[in-house]
Amino acid sequence: MMRKYVKLSACVLMASLMTGCTGKFEEYNTNPFGPTPQDMLGDNAATGSLIRSMFPALVQGQQNNSQMLDQMIGSEYGGEIACIATWNNGGNYYTYNPRIGWYGNMFDTTMPQIYTGFFQIRDLSEGKGLAYQWAQILRVAASVRISDCYGPIPYSKITGSAFTVAYDSMEDLYKSMFTDLDEAIVAFKTAVLGGEDMSSLTEYDLVFGGDFNKWVKFANTLKLRMAMRISNVASELARQKAEEAVSDVIGVMTTSADAAYSSFNDGMNPYYRVAFTWNGGEFRVSANITSYLSGYDDPRLPAYVNDSQLESGGRIGVRNGIYQNDATQAKYATFSRPNIKETDNLLIMSASEAYFLRAEGALKGWAMNGTAKSLYEQGVQVSMEERKVTIGDYLASTKKPGNYVDPTDSGKNKTAVSEVTPKYDESAELAVNLERILVQKWIANFPNGWETWADIRRTGYPKHFPIVNNLNTDGVTVERGMRRLPFPQSEYNTNYVNVRAAVSMLGGADNSTIDIWWAKKN
Repeated sequence: MMRKYVKLSACVLMASLMTGCTGKFEEYNTNPFGPTPQDMLGDNAATGSLIRSMFPALVQGQQNNSQMLDQMIGSEYGGEIACIATWNNGGNYYTYNPRIGWYGNMFDTTMPQIYTGFFQIRDLSEGKGLAYQWAQILRVAASVRISDCYGPIPYSKITGSAFTVAYDSMEDLYKSMFTDLDEAIVAFKTAVLGGEDMSSLTEYDLVFGGDFNKWVKFANTLKLRMAMRISNVASELARQKAEEAVSDVIGVMTTSADAAYSSFNDGMNPYYRVAFTWNGGEFRVSANITSYLSGYDDPRLPAYVNDSQLESGGRIGVRNGIYQNDATQAKYATFSRPNIKETDNLLIMSASEAYFLRAEGALKGWAMNGTAKSLYEQGVQVSMEERKVTIGDYLASTKKPGNYVDPTDSGKNKTAVSEVTPKYDESAELAVNLERILVQKWIANFPNGWETWADIRRTGYPKHFPIVNNLNTDGVTVERGMRRLPFPQSEYNTNYVNVRAAVSMLGGADNSTIDIWWAKKN
């Protein structure tokens, strides 16, 4: 079956490349880092090269895209890193006042990364076969990331030929994504369990190296992640989808070997590049990470955080949201960098996350094949294995997050904002154990902060230090943080009627204070 849809001649490929999107979707269908026609000549190279071009939509490997999206938004708002560069102080994400020209970075970068490949794979395969279903998995995973930033996005009505495209409400978006993902899971599962030969696409798999059993686990874990996203607003659908993912014959990620990492970059790990080689390093580890991990005496601390260059030494993070100038940037450059190597791959999804999602589901009374306590403890164990550290008696520890001390400025000192311990307490209130689960989920995902930013918005956990300088003019508070990004200016310029309709779906103004559909009002 696979060969029927992926062995395509160069003539068919070139014919398809001569047709495509018009108007706005010329942009969606033009990825500057996508494959050229020359890249796609050869046995199965057509769909394989197109699939490979979609991986950056899941985690950005190109240096500028990584900084602008995964670092400055995801890792910053997820409390994993703290940016310290001034960037001429024209408005920065970290002080909650990103410049208008940055609003669209996630949308304008990621949409072409999805649809350049997706439209061509769809047309080459006539919407059939495993290559198309693989593209659907990547499309859904990337669309979740875009929607996490803005709320409603174009999805089900994107055809590749329309000049302007209507947005899906978030409720409809999730229903459509579940439908597409379920279809892909069935197709992949059938092929894997049937022993189908998929080796022709192995060389194009930058995540699992052609292990398609792991792609089924990834898709099921993504489904579980999506179910948890909507659990406060569509509880029955969320429970159904979560239980389907866990009970599936192949199921979700369970071992550290299941974790999804991308090997794509443009010469070196982009987090390493930005932290170590650009202007003395343009971010440092967040004070949130060092406060929790130091207080817990967490074995992952040295795996995550390097010693500072301060005279006093130690692993010291930087408070998020400090309005920087040249002097403060130079000062905070002596604080701790992340322990990231030039050759490290980029985390897309940790296997430990699957356990923490199941633990949260168990707290809700869902059938997750384990108790909240057992799944939580397995999640911590797998996280330690993923980071190659020894767990010791960590799960029996009653230590608490530490206070933060800035050795250079006592005005930045802060008392710990949480008292949850690594040890699970079945007698504690549900909210306490929910916080405990989400703290460990956050720690396990370092330095990928996208999931944590979503968790903070839908639950209020994990608790982080408030940013130091809130320069937002929309009304965002340091207690609640940034709730979303305004829609891109590019959409107002070229798709005005539809983006205005999308604003009405928000139930408020198009600004950074408005909760998106799945976000709990806390």
